[in-house]
Amino acid sequence: MLSGHIARKLEWLQHCTVTKALTAFTTISQLKQFHAHITTSGIPTKHLHPVVTAKLLIFSALSTSPDLNYAQKLFNHASHPSLFMFNTMIRAVSRRAEQPIYSLQFYIQMLRSSISPDHFTFPSLIKSCSATSALVLGQQLHSHVLKLGLDFDVFIVNCLIDMYSHCGEMGDAHKVFVEGFDVVDVVSWTTLITGYSGCGNVDMARKFFDSMPVRNGVSWNAMITGYARSGSCIDKARELFDEMSERNERWLGLGIVPNEAALVSAVSACAHLRSLEEGMWLHSLIEERKLKLNVTVGTALVDMYGKCGSIERARVVFDDMPVKNVMTWNSMIAGLALNGYGKQALSLFWRMRIEGALPNAITFIGVLTGCSHSGLVDEGKRAFEVMIQEYQIEPQLEHYGSMVDLLGRAGLVQEALDFVEKMPVEPHPGLWGALVNACRIHGDVKLGEELGKRLVELEPNHCGRYSLLSNIFAAAERWDDLATVRNLVKDRNVVKSPGNSIIKT
Repeated sequence: MLSGHIARKLEWLQHCTVTKALTAFTTISQLKQFHAHITTSGIPTKHLHPVVTAKLLIFSALSTSPDLNYAQKLFNHASHPSLFMFNTMIRAVSRRAEQPIYSLQFYIQMLRSSISPDHFTFPSLIKSCSATSALVLGQQLHSHVLKLGLDFDVFIVNCLIDMYSHCGEMGDAHKVFVEGFDVVDVVSWTTLITGYSGCGNVDMARKFFDSMPVRNGVSWNAMITGYARSGSCIDKARELFDEMSERNERWLGLGIVPNEAALVSAVSACAHLRSLEEGMWLHSLIEERKLKLNVTVGTALVDMYGKCGSIERARVVFDDMPVKNVMTWNSMIAGLALNGYGKQALSLFWRMRIEGALPNAITFIGVLTGCSHSGLVDEGKRAFEVMIQEYQIEPQLEHYGSMVDLLGRAGLVQEALDFVEKMPVEPHPGLWGALVNACRIHGDVKLGEELGKRLVELEPNHCGRYSLLSNIFAAAERWDDLATVRNLVKDRNVVKSPGNSIIKT
Protein backbone atom coordinates (compact mmCIF):
# COMPACT_ATOMS: atom_id res chain seq x y z
CA MET A 1 0.00 0.00 0.00
CA LEU A 2 1.34 3.44 -0.95
CA SER A 3 2.16 5.94 1.76
CA GLY A 4 0.17 9.16 1.87
CA HIS A 5 3.19 11.18 0.74
CA ILE A 6 3.85 8.97 -2.30
CA ALA A 7 0.14 8.85 -3.20
CA ARG A 8 -0.07 12.65 -3.14
CA LYS A 9 3.06 12.89 -5.27
CA LEU A 10 1.58 10.50 -7.84
CA GLU A 11 -1.61 12.57 -7.93
CA TRP A 12 0.46 15.68 -8.56
CA LEU A 13 2.34 13.93 -11.36
CA GLN A 14 -1.00 12.88 -12.89
CA HIS A 15 -2.14 16.48 -12.77
CA CYS A 16 1.01 17.86 -14.40
CA THR A 17 1.20 15.10 -17.03
CA VAL A 18 -2.43 15.44 -18.11
CA THR A 19 -2.28 19.23 -18.14
CA LYS A 20 0.75 19.11 -20.42
CA ALA A 21 -0.76 16.39 -22.64
CA LEU A 22 -4.09 18.17 -23.06
CA THR A 23 -2.37 21.17 -24.61
CA ALA A 24 -1.16 18.88 -27.41
CA PHE A 25 -4.44 17.01 -28.01
CA THR A 26 -6.34 17.90 -31.17
CA THR A 27 -8.72 14.93 -31.45
CA ILE A 28 -10.85 12.86 -29.12
CA SER A 29 -9.04 9.69 -30.25
CA GLN A 30 -5.78 11.09 -28.85
CA LEU A 31 -7.47 11.69 -25.52
CA LYS A 32 -8.84 8.14 -25.48
CA GLN A 33 -5.38 6.73 -26.17
CA PHE A 34 -3.90 8.80 -23.36
CA HIS A 35 -6.69 7.77 -20.97
CA ALA A 36 -6.14 4.12 -21.88
CA HIS A 37 -2.43 4.56 -21.16
CA ILE A 38 -3.22 5.93 -17.69
CA THR A 39 -5.62 3.06 -16.99
CA THR A 40 -3.22 0.33 -18.14
CA SER A 41 -0.53 1.85 -15.95
CA GLY A 42 -2.56 0.69 -12.97
CA ILE A 43 -4.55 3.79 -12.07
CA PRO A 44 -8.33 3.20 -12.42
CA THR A 45 -10.46 6.15 -13.48
CA LYS A 46 -12.17 6.46 -10.10
CA HIS A 47 -8.76 7.00 -8.44
CA LEU A 48 -7.64 9.76 -10.79
CA HIS A 49 -6.93 13.17 -9.33
CA PRO A 50 -10.23 15.19 -9.46
CA VAL A 51 -8.59 17.91 -11.54
CA VAL A 52 -7.32 15.28 -13.98
CA THR A 53 -10.80 13.80 -14.37
CA ALA A 54 -12.27 17.27 -14.85
CA LYS A 55 -9.75 18.11 -17.58
CA LEU A 56 -10.41 14.85 -19.41
CA LEU A 57 -14.14 15.45 -19.09
CA ILE A 58 -14.16 18.99 -20.42
CA PHE A 59 -12.08 17.99 -23.45
CA SER A 60 -14.28 15.01 -24.32
CA ALA A 61 -17.51 16.95 -23.73
CA LEU A 62 -16.78 20.43 -25.08
CA SER A 63 -14.03 20.12 -27.69
CA THR A 64 -14.75 20.89 -31.34
CA SER A 65 -15.43 17.18 -31.95
CA PRO A 66 -16.88 15.95 -28.67
CA ASP A 67 -17.82 12.41 -27.70
CA LEU A 68 -20.69 12.65 -25.24
CA ASN A 69 -20.86 8.91 -24.67
CA TYR A 70 -17.21 8.88 -23.64
CA ALA A 71 -17.73 11.96 -21.48
CA GLN A 72 -20.65 10.20 -19.81
CA LYS A 73 -18.43 7.21 -18.99
CA LEU A 74 -15.79 9.48 -17.48
CA PHE A 75 -18.45 11.23 -15.43
CA ASN A 76 -19.98 7.96 -14.22
CA HIS A 77 -16.58 6.67 -13.06
CA ALA A 78 -15.86 9.76 -10.98
CA SER A 79 -16.26 8.83 -7.31
CA HIS A 80 -17.55 12.27 -6.27
CA PRO A 81 -18.46 14.47 -9.25
CA SER A 82 -17.87 18.15 -8.51
CA LEU A 83 -20.10 21.11 -9.34
CA PHE A 84 -17.74 21.91 -12.20
CA MET A 85 -18.18 18.41 -13.64
CA PHE A 86 -21.97 18.61 -13.37
CA ASN A 87 -21.95 22.02 -15.07
CA THR A 88 -19.70 20.66 -17.82
CA MET A 89 -22.06 17.78 -18.61
CA ILE A 90 -25.12 20.04 -18.46
CA ARG A 91 -23.51 22.46 -20.87
CA ALA A 92 -22.32 19.71 -23.21
CA VAL A 93 -25.65 17.89 -23.39
CA SER A 94 -27.63 21.10 -23.87
CA ARG A 95 -25.35 22.12 -26.76
CA ARG A 96 -24.67 18.86 -28.55
CA ALA A 97 -27.26 16.21 -27.80
CA GLU A 98 -30.19 15.44 -30.05
CA GLN A 99 -32.46 16.03 -27.06
CA PRO A 100 -30.94 18.91 -25.06
CA ILE A 101 -33.62 18.52 -22.39
CA TYR A 102 -31.68 15.48 -21.16
CA SER A 103 -29.33 17.95 -19.49
CA LEU A 104 -31.95 18.20 -16.75
CA GLN A 105 -31.09 14.64 -15.70
CA PHE A 106 -27.69 15.87 -14.55
CA TYR A 107 -29.34 18.74 -12.72
CA ILE A 108 -31.60 16.34 -10.84
CA GLN A 109 -28.60 14.12 -10.03
CA MET A 110 -26.74 17.21 -8.81
CA LEU A 111 -29.54 18.11 -6.40
CA ARG A 112 -29.75 14.53 -5.14
CA SER A 113 -26.01 14.67 -4.47
CA SER A 114 -26.62 17.74 -2.26
CA ILE A 115 -24.56 19.95 -4.58
CA SER A 116 -25.93 23.47 -4.83
CA PRO A 117 -26.10 24.88 -8.38
CA ASP A 118 -24.50 28.22 -9.20
CA HIS A 119 -24.90 30.94 -11.82
CA PHE A 120 -23.03 28.79 -14.38
CA THR A 121 -25.57 25.96 -14.01
CA PHE A 122 -28.76 27.64 -15.15
CA PRO A 123 -28.07 29.29 -18.54
CA SER A 124 -27.53 25.94 -20.30
CA LEU A 125 -30.53 24.35 -18.55
CA ILE A 126 -32.81 27.22 -19.49
CA LYS A 127 -31.52 27.17 -23.07
CA SER A 128 -32.46 23.48 -23.23
CA CYS A 129 -36.02 24.37 -22.25
CA SER A 130 -36.00 27.14 -24.83
CA ALA A 131 -34.81 24.82 -27.61
CA THR A 132 -37.58 22.32 -26.87
CA SER A 133 -40.29 24.82 -25.78
CA ALA A 134 -40.48 23.02 -22.42
CA LEU A 135 -42.40 25.76 -20.62
CA VAL A 136 -43.27 23.90 -17.41
CA LEU A 137 -39.68 22.77 -16.84
CA GLY A 138 -38.48 26.27 -17.62
CA GLN A 139 -40.88 27.71 -15.05
CA GLN A 140 -39.57 25.28 -12.44
CA LEU A 141 -36.00 26.32 -13.17
CA HIS A 142 -37.05 29.96 -12.91
CA SER A 143 -38.46 29.18 -9.47
CA HIS A 144 -35.13 27.62 -8.43
CA VAL A 145 -33.28 30.70 -9.70
CA LEU A 146 -35.46 32.93 -7.52
CA LYS A 147 -34.96 30.75 -4.44
CA LEU A 148 -31.18 30.84 -4.89
CA GLY A 149 -31.15 34.59 -5.42
CA LEU A 150 -29.61 34.32 -8.89
CA ASP A 151 -32.30 36.35 -10.66
CA PHE A 152 -29.98 39.35 -11.02
CA ASP A 153 -27.40 37.52 -13.12
CA VAL A 154 -27.72 39.09 -16.57
CA PHE A 155 -26.94 35.84 -18.42
CA ILE A 156 -29.71 34.02 -16.55
CA VAL A 157 -32.11 36.92 -17.10
CA ASN A 158 -31.42 36.87 -20.84
CA CYS A 159 -31.91 33.09 -21.03
CA LEU A 160 -35.23 33.37 -19.17
CA ILE A 161 -36.45 36.10 -21.54
CA ASP A 162 -35.47 33.91 -24.49
CA MET A 163 -37.10 30.80 -23.00
CA TYR A 164 -40.43 32.50 -22.33
CA SER A 165 -40.31 34.11 -25.78
CA HIS A 166 -39.76 30.76 -27.49
CA CYS A 167 -42.70 29.34 -25.55
CA GLY A 168 -44.93 32.22 -26.64
CA GLU A 169 -45.27 33.60 -23.11
CA MET A 170 -44.36 37.21 -23.83
CA GLY A 171 -46.07 38.43 -20.67
CA ASP A 172 -43.65 36.39 -18.56
CA ALA A 173 -40.72 37.42 -20.76
CA HIS A 174 -41.63 41.07 -20.22
CA LYS A 175 -41.98 40.50 -16.47
CA VAL A 176 -38.48 38.98 -16.26
CA PHE A 177 -37.14 41.96 -18.22
CA VAL A 178 -38.80 44.49 -15.89
CA GLU A 179 -37.78 42.69 -12.69
CA GLY A 180 -34.18 42.46 -13.89
CA PHE A 181 -34.08 45.98 -15.30
CA ASP A 182 -31.13 46.96 -13.11
CA VAL A 183 -28.89 44.44 -14.91
CA VAL A 184 -30.38 44.17 -18.42
CA ASP A 185 -28.08 44.91 -21.35
CA VAL A 186 -28.41 45.32 -25.10
CA VAL A 187 -28.79 41.54 -25.44
CA SER A 188 -31.80 41.63 -23.09
CA TRP A 189 -33.50 44.33 -25.15
CA THR A 190 -32.74 42.56 -28.42
CA THR A 191 -33.99 39.21 -27.11
CA LEU A 192 -37.28 40.80 -26.07
CA ILE A 193 -37.62 42.53 -29.45
CA THR A 194 -36.97 39.24 -31.24
CA GLY A 195 -39.55 37.52 -29.02
CA TYR A 196 -42.29 40.03 -29.76
CA SER A 197 -41.48 39.92 -33.47
CA GLY A 198 -41.57 36.13 -33.46
CA CYS A 199 -45.01 36.19 -31.88
CA GLY A 200 -46.27 38.57 -34.55
CA ASN A 201 -46.43 41.64 -32.32
CA VAL A 202 -44.09 43.85 -34.33
CA ASP A 203 -45.68 47.02 -32.93
CA MET A 204 -44.60 46.09 -29.39
CA ALA A 205 -41.20 45.05 -30.73
CA ARG A 206 -40.81 48.49 -32.34
CA LYS A 207 -41.87 50.18 -29.10
CA PHE A 208 -39.01 48.50 -27.25
CA PHE A 209 -36.62 49.11 -30.14
CA ASP A 210 -37.36 52.84 -30.03
CA SER A 211 -36.88 52.82 -26.23
CA MET A 212 -33.45 51.20 -26.29
CA PRO A 213 -30.81 53.37 -24.61
CA VAL A 214 -28.10 51.83 -26.79
CA ARG A 215 -28.49 49.87 -30.03
CA ASN A 216 -26.02 47.69 -31.84
CA GLY A 217 -26.05 46.09 -35.26
CA VAL A 218 -27.79 42.99 -33.93
CA SER A 219 -30.62 45.13 -32.54
CA TRP A 220 -31.20 46.82 -35.88
CA ASN A 221 -31.11 43.50 -37.69
CA ALA A 222 -33.57 41.94 -35.21
CA MET A 223 -36.12 44.68 -35.83
CA ILE A 224 -35.62 44.69 -39.60
CA THR A 225 -35.93 40.90 -39.69
CA GLY A 226 -39.07 41.07 -37.55
CA TYR A 227 -40.71 43.42 -40.02
CA ALA A 228 -39.57 41.38 -43.02
CA ARG A 229 -40.85 38.10 -41.62
CA SER A 230 -44.22 39.54 -40.65
CA GLY A 231 -45.09 39.68 -44.35
CA SER A 232 -47.31 42.75 -44.06
CA CYS A 233 -44.55 45.13 -42.94
CA ILE A 234 -42.05 44.88 -45.78
CA ASP A 235 -42.18 48.65 -46.37
CA LYS A 236 -41.38 49.30 -42.72
CA ALA A 237 -38.48 46.88 -42.94
CA ARG A 238 -37.09 48.83 -45.87
CA GLU A 239 -37.62 52.17 -44.12
CA LEU A 240 -35.74 50.94 -41.08
CA PHE A 241 -32.99 49.52 -43.24
CA ASP A 242 -32.67 52.86 -45.04
CA GLU A 243 -32.51 54.59 -41.67
CA MET A 244 -29.69 52.29 -40.62
CA SER A 245 -27.90 52.95 -43.91
CA GLU A 246 -28.33 56.72 -43.48
CA ARG A 247 -26.90 56.43 -39.99
CA ASN A 248 -23.87 54.61 -41.38
CA GLU A 249 -23.44 57.31 -44.04
CA ARG A 250 -23.60 60.04 -41.37
CA TRP A 251 -20.91 58.19 -39.45
CA LEU A 252 -18.76 58.10 -42.56
CA GLY A 253 -19.27 61.82 -43.08
CA LEU A 254 -17.93 62.38 -39.58
CA GLY A 255 -15.01 60.09 -40.23
CA ILE A 256 -16.49 57.32 -38.07
CA VAL A 257 -16.32 53.83 -39.55
CA PRO A 258 -19.10 51.44 -38.42
CA ASN A 259 -17.59 48.57 -36.47
CA GLU A 260 -17.48 45.01 -37.70
CA ALA A 261 -20.63 43.96 -35.82
CA ALA A 262 -22.65 46.81 -37.35
CA LEU A 263 -21.41 46.05 -40.86
CA VAL A 264 -22.07 42.32 -40.54
CA SER A 265 -25.56 43.03 -39.22
CA ALA A 266 -26.25 45.40 -42.11
CA VAL A 267 -25.01 42.83 -44.63
CA SER A 268 -27.23 40.19 -42.99
CA ALA A 269 -30.22 42.53 -43.29
CA CYS A 270 -29.44 42.91 -47.01
CA ALA A 271 -29.42 39.12 -47.30
CA HIS A 272 -32.81 38.82 -45.65
CA LEU A 273 -34.34 41.61 -47.76
CA ARG A 274 -32.57 40.41 -50.93
CA SER A 275 -31.21 43.95 -51.33
CA LEU A 276 -28.29 43.35 -53.68
CA GLU A 277 -27.60 47.02 -54.41
CA GLU A 278 -27.27 47.95 -50.73
CA GLY A 279 -25.21 44.81 -50.10
CA MET A 280 -22.78 45.74 -52.85
CA TRP A 281 -22.48 49.25 -51.38
CA LEU A 282 -21.58 47.79 -47.99
CA HIS A 283 -19.04 45.49 -49.65
CA SER A 284 -17.44 48.47 -51.38
CA LEU A 285 -17.34 50.28 -48.03
CA ILE A 286 -15.52 47.33 -46.49
CA GLU A 287 -12.98 47.38 -49.31
CA GLU A 288 -12.54 51.18 -49.30
CA ARG A 289 -11.86 51.18 -45.58
CA LYS A 290 -9.45 48.27 -46.06
CA LEU A 291 -11.20 46.22 -43.40
CA LYS A 292 -9.91 42.66 -43.12
CA LEU A 293 -11.93 40.03 -44.93
CA ASN A 294 -12.04 37.81 -41.87
CA VAL A 295 -14.29 34.82 -41.37
CA THR A 296 -17.22 36.77 -39.93
CA VAL A 297 -17.29 39.52 -42.56
CA GLY A 298 -16.51 37.20 -45.46
CA THR A 299 -19.15 34.66 -44.51
CA ALA A 300 -21.80 37.39 -44.22
CA LEU A 301 -20.92 38.63 -47.72
CA VAL A 302 -20.98 35.12 -49.21
CA ASP A 303 -24.37 34.51 -47.60
CA MET A 304 -25.75 37.85 -48.82
CA TYR A 305 -24.59 37.40 -52.40
CA GLY A 306 -25.89 33.84 -52.48
CA LYS A 307 -29.34 34.83 -51.22
CA CYS A 308 -29.46 37.75 -53.65
CA GLY A 309 -28.66 35.41 -56.55
CA SER A 310 -25.23 36.85 -57.34
CA ILE A 311 -23.29 33.60 -57.29
CA GLU A 312 -20.30 34.99 -59.17
CA ARG A 313 -19.70 37.66 -56.53
CA ALA A 314 -20.25 35.13 -53.75
CA ARG A 315 -17.63 32.86 -55.27
CA VAL A 316 -15.09 35.69 -55.63
CA VAL A 317 -15.44 36.58 -51.94
CA PHE A 318 -15.29 32.91 -50.96
CA ASP A 319 -12.12 32.27 -52.96
CA ASP A 320 -10.46 35.42 -51.60
CA MET A 321 -11.02 34.49 -47.96
CA PRO A 322 -7.73 33.38 -46.38
CA VAL A 323 -9.52 31.52 -43.59
CA LYS A 324 -12.87 29.76 -43.79
CA ASN A 325 -14.99 28.01 -41.18
CA VAL A 326 -17.85 25.57 -41.59
CA MET A 327 -20.37 28.44 -41.82
CA THR A 328 -18.42 29.88 -44.76
CA TRP A 329 -18.53 26.57 -46.61
CA ASN A 330 -22.20 26.13 -45.74
CA SER A 331 -23.11 29.59 -47.06
CA MET A 332 -21.35 28.99 -50.37
CA ILE A 333 -22.81 25.49 -50.79
CA ALA A 334 -26.32 26.76 -49.96
CA GLY A 335 -25.95 29.68 -52.37
CA LEU A 336 -24.98 27.35 -55.20
CA ALA A 337 -27.73 24.89 -54.33
CA LEU A 338 -30.55 27.42 -54.12
CA ASN A 339 -29.55 29.06 -57.39
CA GLY A 340 -29.60 25.84 -59.40
CA TYR A 341 -25.90 24.97 -59.34
CA GLY A 342 -26.30 21.54 -57.79
CA LYS A 343 -23.22 19.96 -59.38
CA GLN A 344 -21.03 22.84 -58.25
CA ALA A 345 -22.48 22.62 -54.73
CA LEU A 346 -21.68 18.92 -54.62
CA SER A 347 -18.19 19.52 -56.00
CA LEU A 348 -17.57 22.16 -53.33
CA PHE A 349 -18.69 19.72 -50.66
CA TRP A 350 -16.12 17.13 -51.78
CA ARG A 351 -13.47 19.87 -51.87
CA MET A 352 -14.46 20.81 -48.34
CA ARG A 353 -13.77 17.26 -47.20
CA ILE A 354 -10.43 17.12 -49.00
CA GLU A 355 -9.31 20.35 -47.31
CA GLY A 356 -10.13 18.88 -43.91
CA ALA A 357 -13.11 21.07 -43.01
CA LEU A 358 -15.64 19.18 -40.89
CA PRO A 359 -19.19 19.36 -42.32
CA ASN A 360 -22.17 19.60 -39.98
CA ALA A 361 -25.90 19.00 -40.26
CA ILE A 362 -26.46 22.32 -42.06
CA THR A 363 -23.82 21.43 -44.65
CA PHE A 364 -25.80 18.39 -45.72
CA ILE A 365 -29.06 20.34 -46.01
CA GLY A 366 -27.33 22.48 -48.64
CA VAL A 367 -25.82 19.47 -50.40
CA LEU A 368 -29.11 17.57 -50.51
CA THR A 369 -30.98 20.67 -51.70
CA GLY A 370 -28.49 21.09 -54.52
CA CYS A 371 -28.85 17.45 -55.54
CA SER A 372 -32.63 17.77 -55.43
CA HIS A 373 -32.78 20.90 -57.59
CA SER A 374 -30.39 19.40 -60.13
CA GLY A 375 -31.83 15.89 -60.29
CA LEU A 376 -28.72 14.23 -58.84
CA VAL A 377 -30.52 11.30 -57.23
CA ASP A 378 -27.63 8.86 -56.78
CA GLU A 379 -25.33 11.63 -55.57
CA GLY A 380 -27.95 12.75 -53.05
CA LYS A 381 -28.38 9.23 -51.72
CA ARG A 382 -24.62 8.91 -51.38
CA ALA A 383 -24.39 12.22 -49.49
CA PHE A 384 -27.15 11.09 -47.12
CA GLU A 385 -25.23 7.87 -46.41
CA VAL A 386 -21.96 9.77 -45.87
CA MET A 387 -23.69 12.06 -43.39
CA ILE A 388 -24.87 9.13 -41.27
CA GLN A 389 -22.09 6.58 -41.68
CA GLU A 390 -18.95 8.74 -41.88
CA TYR A 391 -19.93 11.74 -39.77
CA GLN A 392 -22.45 10.11 -37.41
CA ILE A 393 -24.86 13.00 -37.94
CA GLU A 394 -28.40 12.07 -36.97
CA PRO A 395 -30.79 13.14 -39.77
CA GLN A 396 -33.29 15.84 -38.85
CA LEU A 397 -36.63 16.58 -40.50
CA GLU A 398 -34.90 18.99 -42.90
CA HIS A 399 -32.67 16.18 -44.17
CA TYR A 400 -35.58 13.80 -44.56
CA GLY A 401 -37.53 16.54 -46.33
CA SER A 402 -34.68 17.11 -48.76
CA MET A 403 -34.51 13.39 -49.54
CA VAL A 404 -38.26 13.23 -50.15
CA ASP A 405 -37.99 16.27 -52.42
CA LEU A 406 -35.04 14.68 -54.23
CA LEU A 407 -36.92 11.45 -54.94
CA GLY A 408 -40.21 13.20 -55.68
CA ARG A 409 -38.74 15.62 -58.21
CA ALA A 410 -37.13 12.67 -59.99
CA GLY A 411 -40.49 10.91 -60.29
CA LEU A 412 -39.61 8.21 -57.76
CA VAL A 413 -42.81 8.85 -55.83
CA GLN A 414 -43.29 5.32 -54.50
CA GLU A 415 -39.67 5.19 -53.33
CA ALA A 416 -40.19 8.55 -51.64
CA LEU A 417 -43.30 7.22 -49.89
CA ASP A 418 -41.42 4.13 -48.71
CA PHE A 419 -38.67 6.41 -47.43
CA VAL A 420 -41.17 8.48 -45.42
CA GLU A 421 -42.87 5.44 -43.92
CA LYS A 422 -39.51 4.04 -42.75
CA MET A 423 -38.42 7.28 -41.10
CA PRO A 424 -37.69 6.90 -37.36
CA VAL A 425 -39.36 10.26 -36.66
CA GLU A 426 -42.93 11.46 -37.19
CA PRO A 427 -43.22 12.96 -40.69
CA HIS A 428 -43.92 16.68 -40.83
CA PRO A 429 -46.98 17.73 -42.89
CA GLY A 430 -44.56 19.49 -45.22
CA LEU A 431 -43.15 16.10 -46.23
CA TRP A 432 -46.58 14.85 -47.19
CA GLY A 433 -47.11 18.09 -49.10
CA ALA A 434 -43.93 17.52 -51.09
CA LEU A 435 -45.13 14.02 -51.95
CA VAL A 436 -48.56 15.27 -53.06
CA ASN A 437 -46.94 17.85 -55.30
CA ALA A 438 -44.64 15.18 -56.76
CA CYS A 439 -47.69 13.04 -57.52
CA ARG A 440 -49.27 15.97 -59.37
CA ILE A 441 -46.15 16.66 -61.41
CA HIS A 442 -45.67 13.02 -62.40
CA GLY A 443 -49.34 12.13 -62.88
CA ASP A 444 -49.84 9.69 -60.00
CA VAL A 445 -53.41 10.80 -59.30
CA LYS A 446 -54.42 7.83 -57.15
CA LEU A 447 -51.58 8.18 -54.67
CA GLY A 448 -51.81 11.98 -54.81
CA GLU A 449 -55.49 11.88 -53.87
CA GLU A 450 -54.85 9.48 -50.99
CA LEU A 451 -52.00 11.52 -49.56
CA GLY A 452 -53.75 14.82 -50.25
CA LYS A 453 -56.81 13.81 -48.23
CA ARG A 454 -54.56 12.60 -45.41
CA LEU A 455 -52.77 15.95 -45.44
CA VAL A 456 -56.03 17.92 -45.29
CA GLU A 457 -57.07 15.98 -42.21
CA LEU A 458 -53.68 16.59 -40.61
CA GLU A 459 -53.94 20.36 -41.10
CA PRO A 460 -57.60 21.23 -41.69
CA ASN A 461 -56.99 24.97 -41.20
CA HIS A 462 -54.07 25.24 -43.63
CA CYS A 463 -55.31 26.64 -46.94
CA GLY A 464 -52.25 25.42 -48.82
CA ARG A 465 -53.11 21.78 -48.10
CA TYR A 466 -56.46 22.15 -49.87
CA SER A 467 -54.69 23.81 -52.79
CA LEU A 468 -52.44 20.78 -53.22
CA LEU A 469 -55.44 18.44 -53.32
CA SER A 470 -57.26 20.80 -55.71
CA ASN A 471 -54.27 20.78 -58.04
CA ILE A 472 -54.34 16.98 -58.13
CA PHE A 473 -57.98 16.99 -59.23
CA ALA A 474 -57.43 19.85 -61.70
CA ALA A 475 -54.53 18.01 -63.35
CA ALA A 476 -56.77 14.95 -63.73
CA GLU A 477 -59.69 17.12 -64.98
CA ARG A 478 -61.90 15.86 -62.14
CA TRP A 479 -63.89 19.07 -61.88
CA ASP A 480 -66.59 17.73 -59.55
CA ASP A 481 -63.98 16.67 -57.01
CA LEU A 482 -62.28 20.05 -57.39
CA ALA A 483 -65.56 21.80 -56.62
CA THR A 484 -66.02 19.59 -53.56
CA VAL A 485 -62.65 20.66 -52.17
CA ARG A 486 -63.45 24.34 -52.75
CA ASN A 487 -66.78 23.97 -50.98
CA LEU A 488 -65.01 22.26 -48.10
CA VAL A 489 -62.72 25.28 -47.77
CA LYS A 490 -65.75 27.57 -47.57
CA ASP A 491 -67.60 25.35 -45.09
CA ARG A 492 -64.58 25.23 -42.78
CA ASN A 493 -63.92 28.98 -43.12
CA VAL A 494 -60.31 28.37 -44.08
CA VAL A 495 -58.63 31.71 -44.75
CA LYS A 496 -55.89 32.08 -47.32
CA SER A 497 -52.77 33.84 -46.05
CA PRO A 498 -51.74 36.80 -48.24
CA GLY A 499 -48.50 36.42 -50.13
CA ASN A 500 -45.75 39.02 -49.97
CA SER A 501 -42.48 39.51 -51.76
CA ILE A 502 -39.37 40.90 -50.12
CA ILE A 503 -37.47 41.16 -53.40
CA LYS A 504 -36.62 44.79 -54.02
CA THR A 505 -37.56 45.96 -57.50
